[in-house]
Parts: sequence; structure tokens; C-alpha cells
Amino acid sequence: TRLDGQRARQAASRAAEHSEDTRTRLDGQRARQAASRAAENPIQRRTRSEDQRRRQAASRAAQWTFMEGEAFRYGPANNYDSHPQLYIGQMSDVCPYCNALKWHAETRGMCCSGDFPIHERYPTVVHLAVHLENGQRIYFTEDNVHEKVNEPPRTTLTAFFLLCQKDDFAKTLLYCDVPKYYTWNASEKVFKRRVQGTAVLGHPDIREGDALGRVYTVHPNNFECFFLRLLLHVVRGPTSFEALRTVNGQICATFREACQLQGLLEDDQQWDATMSEAAAAQSPARLRNLFALILAVCGPSNPKQLWESYKESLTEDILRNARRQNPGMNLDYTPDMFNQALIIIENKVLEMGGKELEKLELPTPQRNSGDRLNSAMLRETSYDVKELDAYITANEPLLVPDQRAAYNAILNQIEKKAGGIIFLDAPGGTGKTFVINLLLAKIRHQSKIAIAVASSGIAATLLQGGRTAHSTLKLPLKFLENQTHVCSITKGTSEAKVLQECELIVWDECTMAHRYALEALNHTLQDLRNNGKNMGGVVVLIAGDFRQTLPVIPKGTMADELKACLKSSYLWRHVVPFKLSTNMRVHLQGDVSAGRFAEQLLAIGNGEIPADPVSGLINISDNFCNIVESVEELKNKVFPNIQTHYKDHKWLCERAILAPKNVNVNAINLQIQQQLPGEAISYKSIDTVKDIDMVVQYPTEFLNSLEPSGIPPHNLRLKIGSSIMLLRNLDAPRLCNGTRLCVKTLMPHVIEATIMTGCAKGEDVFIPKIPLLPSDIPFEFTRLQFPVRLAFAMSINKAQGQSLKVAGVNLETSCFSHGQLYVACSRVGTRLLLIRENYDIILYDAQQKRSLTKVRPKLDGKDCWEKLTFIYLQDQIPMLLGDVEECIKLLRQ
Repeated sequence: TRLDGQRARQAASRAAEHSEDTRTRLDGQRARQAASRAAENPIQRRTRSEDQRRRQAASRAAQWTFMEGEAFRYGPANNYDSHPQLYIGQMSDVCPYCNALKWHAETRGMCCSGDFPIHERYPTVVHLAVHLENGQRIYFTEDNVHEKVNEPPRTTLTAFFLLCQKDDFAKTLLYCDVPKYYTWNASEKVFKRRVQGTAVLGHPDIREGDALGRVYTVHPNNFECFFLRLLLHVVRGPTSFEALRTVNGQICATFREACQLQGLLEDDQQWDATMSEAAAAQSPARLRNLFALILAVCGPSNPKQLWESYKESLTEDILRNARRQNPGMNLDYTPDMFNQALIIIENKVLEMGGKELEKLELPTPQRNSGDRLNSAMLRETSYDVKELDAYITANEPLLVPDQRAAYNAILNQIEKKAGGIIFLDAPGGTGKTFVINLLLAKIRHQSKIAIAVASSGIAATLLQGGRTAHSTLKLPLKFLENQTHVCSITKGTSEAKVLQECELIVWDECTMAHRYALEALNHTLQDLRNNGKNMGGVVVLIAGDFRQTLPVIPKGTMADELKACLKSSYLWRHVVPFKLSTNMRVHLQGDVSAGRFAEQLLAIGNGEIPADPVSGLINISDNFCNIVESVEELKNKVFPNIQTHYKDHKWLCERAILAPKNVNVNAINLQIQQQLPGEAISYKSIDTVKDIDMVVQYPTEFLNSLEPSGIPPHNLRLKIGSSIMLLRNLDAPRLCNGTRLCVKTLMPHVIEATIMTGCAKGEDVFIPKIPLLPSDIPFEFTRLQFPVRLAFAMSINKAQGQSLKVAGVNLETSCFSHGQLYVACSRVGTRLLLIRENYDIILYDAQQKRSLTKVRPKLDGKDCWEKLTFIYLQDQIPMLLGDVEECIKLLRQ
């Protein structure tokens, strides 16, 4: 009664208080509490803390007991003695999500979690301090201030330095890796070796746990601490702050300077070092291409200084030619020679899609009157008429009937200036590229403009004057529903003039393109040519094979892919189709095995091979391919004795291993590269978030861990002789996305490589690091890295357009998209006999190691979807797709 009265009086008193009285009372309480705690000795403080923890634990236990009592209520109406097993309580409530019976007060959603734990914290995360020297946070009182100043307590960072001074194994670790092998003793402020866990190979006294170390993030405005944090993720085993600032024996004054020397920061020194290393090769023509590439793609802040530093190296061959033409004169560099070099550089920059040198704050080259450059028009009108005439004369008689029918019909359409869209359906081996190149030569021989583009860079290199569709037509990078898309080409530009005057546009591998891309081209041509007809009255030849992969829709369903393909466009009803069916290898060489191979390949592409009703898999017979039983055997079959053959570029570029997913591709690439002689060189990217305020949310080590599609890895490891693939269009058509090269020289800031495919086969080129912006990340960040990947193995989608002599297909992971198996198998022409020690297709399936291999062409386990896909893509005018369920219901009926 007394306590209840006290509580009532206290509640009434506080209810009558004004806000100022409440504030005064609370301030007084805090002051008394602070004075009381300041007067405590260490023993009293420890006792008080233990009492607090004890009361807190008792309170939580009481709360849990109350919750259990509420959840499992005793039902007095139940006869518990009659049950062999005792259940306390009853499931009387209904889950609003899955309609299941649940206990009263049960956690929301527990019944539909599938018996998985809904509360878990794994693994352990250890927070690691980061601060400048003598910059750690210290808590002190008036009594211990001198003690804290003279002997400040150790932090995890200073303890890490001390550990590296005493422990040899710790010297091999990064700061963030320490918690995996050491535990943090909070009372003694030291790291101690783990006594539990897995023994580390080669270090039996070291145990490895599953704890993760995470360094506190720092905003870039606190720049010295920010650069210190960068170094902690790069430097292994530092013994002090000074050791962190030491790079190659040089002690830097600041952490920023150390980061600069470590190559962790991006600035113009990067481009100066790139030019310096390339200039040592004494190849002015290649050096000019490199300089133009830096100007067009990399955006240096001071290009004029780069020009002044290397203008003599860029003009060396011009001086050499002048001396050769005038042997009796003592010639040196002149302004006219520099002007010639600037003209060549500006031409190349404009070809790469860059700006005039004047806009880049470089000296403007002096050109002859009327020589103002229209690079796009020059590129499309500078073909050698004599070479074209010889090409046409030699190849026109080789056309077979179905090729000649398409060839004559397209030329007739162009001569009538009727315009329109023509589709050339051409399975592998039917001579599609041959017909297209002959058409291009015929139009250009008449001094008319014919534009050749392809959806992939590799396919573009097979066409005369071919370039990628996105770079030539300036297609949108992203397509949105219910919007009118147009190309980024405006009237009055050189690109617009080419499209206004062209007679033919060829688009190869069009089946990979989104339907909105074709519609964007249609809208653009109608606008530029002031013509309301389809494609503005110009003939557009689209060529491809719908048996191959469809447009990639991230996180999309099969219905999304079908709706994105060209046959879903309103333009498709106006398309005139032509089909090539004659296999040229059988026709020209009488190769019967090639004919059988083509028939089996078409059966796969048309979905005509019956699937197992239980597993949904199909069987491929022995006479179609060779079977291996392991990935190791697959590598040895495709790349036999690579240690001696890797220098043969022809041998290297005619073979590759294909896999559906990049995970398998990356692993195989590294394993094959390890077989090459020599040490691998590691190139680490510089990753930066474009919005400086987002750096804390996305720290550098997180950016380094990302591997977006179409972007090189953070840690790119290469050897001399490695096969690499370009991931960007740098200098079309010589260097396109998908061009394969062989590494010749590895320098810190530039790679010298030999082109193995395309029109520039055999040329040596310089490849610099360039800024790359991933498009499939929800925030914007830039990765400065060499735009290449290893190319011993590649994904099936990336291989579309590649022509190989030996193809290995790794089916550890089943094909997951329409056309992947067909694309993988159609990279080669025939199945050669085993006794000839030359293999066209070598299959490995981890699930089936017998003479018959199984592959999975079905999508999401739904046979009807694959059937619907074949029906849809084989119809000339397909039905309009409705709802997914309606399509499946219709097909099953």
C-alpha cells in the first residue's frame, strides 16, 4: 500500500510539472549521477556494471517467460493425460499469409518460413578501428587524464601493428583478414591466435575461423584518414603508420602520396606513364592510335601537356620519311610535321567517336581548303573501286540458287528505291556472311553508301566495313516500356548525313537485338529522311537465326524475352523473308559428314529431338560430338600441349571452351592460364563511386568485389601468351567488343597485344586502361581497368558470332536460355573423326558420363515454354502474346 501510494503521488507530481521543471529535474539527476560515477573507484565501477547486467538478464528472462506463457496457453478443457505426447497450448490463430494454424503470439511469418531459422547472425563480424597516428578516441576523467595521455589504450589498429612486429604469419595478412585467424581480447587490447577452427595449410599452429573483419568507413572529406583506410586494404603486414606510408623503400610524407605511388588513385600521371611505356616501343603509328584512344575515351584533364611531352615520338615516322625523301638535307622536326601528326590524330579521334582537337584544348591542325573532315562520310565512301570490282567478279558466280534469289531480290528492291525491311533467315553454314559482303561490295562499287552493322562486335568484324549497331546507330542503352525510342543522332551531324544518303543498311545477328532497337532506327530514319515510309524509304536487311539466343532481359521471364524479340514488333508484319538452306560445305566440298552434322544441328535448333518425359532432357548421339568425363580432360582435348602451342596464334584463336555461365568460364580460364610458362602479372582496378556522398555506403573494397557483366575483374591476372578478349569497342572495325588478341608485352600501364581475329589480324596494338561504367548496378561507379578478359573459355552468349575449329562445351551448369545449346554447337562446321586427332565439338556433362550426353534445353522446367518459343519464332507472323497463363493454357489445349 505504501509503495502504491508513493507511485501515485510521484505520477501526480510529474503530471503537474511544466516542461522547464521537468528539464531542471532531469539535469539535476544527470549531474548527481555523473558526480557519483566520477567518485567511483574501479572496483565499485565493476560491481555496478555487473549488477546492471544481472538485472538486465533477469528482466529479459522474465519477458521471455511471459511470451512463452502467452504463446502456449494451458487449455483446461483438454485431457492431457490421454495423449502419449504432451502439447501445452493450442494452435488457434490463422496466419494471414498462408492460412495455416499458428500459436498465439507466434512471430509473424514463422509458419511460412519453411522451417528455416528467421533470426540468425552468422558469421561473426569484427569491427576494426581506423584512425591517424595518435588520433584514436580516448575516454578519460579528471583523475586518469595524465595516465590516458601518457599511455593511451591500444585500438585494433595499433594492436595490428604490434602483432605484425612479433608474428611472422600476421605479416602476410591484410588488416581486414586478421579476425579470421586471431581473436580480439577486449580486456587486454591484443590479438591472440585462435585455438579453434581449421588448420591453415603450411601453418599447423594457425587456426582459421569464419569471422569477418570490417574496417569502419571514412568519408573522403577526411582525406588523410580515407587514404589510410585505402592502404590498409592493400598493404600486408605493416608494423607502423610509417610502414604504411613506405612504398618501394620510399617514405612518403602523406598517405595520399603513398596511395598515389601504389596506383590506387586516378590522375593524369596514369596517362603520362601509359604514353611513356608505349613510346619505348618506337612505333609512332601505334603510339598515335593510343594517344587518340586516350583522348576519345579516357578524358585526360590536361591533353595539351601530353601532346607537348610526346609530340616528337608521335611524329618520328613523319620525320623519318622526310629524311628518306631528302637524303642530302639535315632535317629536324618542323611545325608542318607536327601538323601532319595532329591531322592523323584528329581523324582517328573522330573515327572513335571523339571530338575535334580544338574542343580538347589541343592545337587545331591546319587543313587544306575544303578538307574539313566528315569522318562518318569519309569512312563510308573511301572504298577501293578496283578491289570491289575484282571481289564481285570472283564471287558472284559462286552464288547457289537460294542465295542468288535473295541477292537479286535485294538489289532489285534497292534499284526501285522501294525501301522496306528484308529478313535473311540463315542457319550456320549457309553462306549468310558471304551474301552480305557481296551485297555490300555491289552497292559500294556503284559509289553508293551501304552501312554494315551487327549486334555483336565479333559478327561486325566479319562484315566489310562492319561496326557494332550501338556505336554506329547510337541506339539507346536502355529500353523502357510504353516509350517512343529514337537513336541519338540529330540532323546536321556527319552521322545524320550518312543515314540520309545511304541506299542499304545491313544488320547482322539481328535476333539478339531488342525490338525497340529496330523501332528506334525506324523512327530516326523517318525523321532524318523526312519520309513516313518504313525505315524512311531505305532498304534495311536484317539477318540472323531465331534458333540462337534471344535478347537478354535481366531478371526477365521467357515471356519477357519473346516480347522483346523482333517478331513482337509492329514492324515485323511488313518484313519480307528470304531463307538460305543450302549447306555450303556440302555443296562446295562434297563433305557428307558436314551435311549430317548440319541436319542434327538444325534438329537441336528446331526442338525436334524428343525429350525424356521424366527428366526433360534430350540425348545427343555419339556421331554428333565426342564425350569426355571431366573438365580436366575437356581442357586437354581442346588445348593439347598448350605449353608449346600457345605461341601459334592461328592454333590459339581457332579453339575455345564454351559454358553457359561466367562462373565456370572464369575458373577454366585461370586453370588454363596456369599452364603457360612465366609469372602472372596482377593488374588491380581503381574503383570509385561517382557521387562522393555515397562513398561511405559503398566502400572501395565492396566495389572491388563486384563483377558486373561485361566488365573486367578488379584483379586481372595475365601472362605473356594469354588469349584475351576485348570488352569494349575501341577502334572499330579493328578493335571491337569480342575481338580476340594474344598478349605480347605486359607493362604497368599498357598492354601490347596481337590481334588474332577480324580484319586487322596480325597487327600489334596498345591497349590502355580505360574508365568503364557498369549498366546493371543500382548506383553509378567507375572502374579504371584494362577492358579485356581471358578468352581460353567464354560464355555461350559471348561466343555468338565466333567461328571456331575446335569447340569444347562445358555443361556442368545446364543451358538456361533459349538457343544456348544451338549457339554452342554451331560455332564449328563439322564433326571430325576421332582418329584424325582433331575435335570439333567436345562435350562434358557432370550429370551424365556415358557415351550419350544429356543437355537441358527446357526453360524453368516447363516443356510448354520451349514449345511455345519454337512455334512463336518459326511463324512468319506470330500471334500477339497475351498473359503467361493464357499462352500456356492455349498451348496445352
